[in-house]
Amino acid sequence: MTKSNMQAQTPESSTRSREFKALGFIIFLLFPALTIAGIGFYGLVIWMIQAFGGVAGH
Repeated sequence: MTKSNMQAQTPESSTRSREFKALGFIIFLLFPALTIAGIGFYGLVIWMIQAFGGVAGH
């Protein structure tokens, strides 16, 4: 490989590496955090409804 070929491939591999890091962040940190936050918020809403409105009868 010539020097010009190596320089041409470096930005592409750098972009690919950043994309994989972003994908890992989304899959392993963002989605689980949003899921936990969403379930927690839903539980809080149900709890507040029951606290102020009373438990629903059967």
